[in-house]
Amino acid sequence: MLVKSVYGMLLDGGYCVDLAEHPAQAIRQVLTCTYRAVIMDAQAFGMQAEDAARVINAVSPETRLICLGYPESETDSLSIKVPVDLERLRELIHAVYESSAISYT
Repeated sequence: MLVKSVYGMLLDGGYCVDLAEHPAQAIRQVLTCTYRAVIMDAQAFGMQAEDAARVINAVSPETRLICLGYPESETDSLSIKVPVDLERLRELIHAVYESSAISYT
């Protein structure tokens, strides 16, 4: 539910966004497309979000990971603890977008 809310917020903000139903699907998408950021819910179904983050970091180290629901000190990824402050998340996404040195089309 949270990720779908974030999806709508990002679309409304003019970002190009894909949605994956579970972490394994997100990994498949990262293998076929280039993303500036992947936003993952700590309460993901199926594969653990931490495992998916390690795989994404390995196959696409330039992709920033944002984990929703983790205390900020418990992951190497950018993280936002619950309850998620959507304004803070919006600022974080904007910072990732602006600081990217990779050219996207």
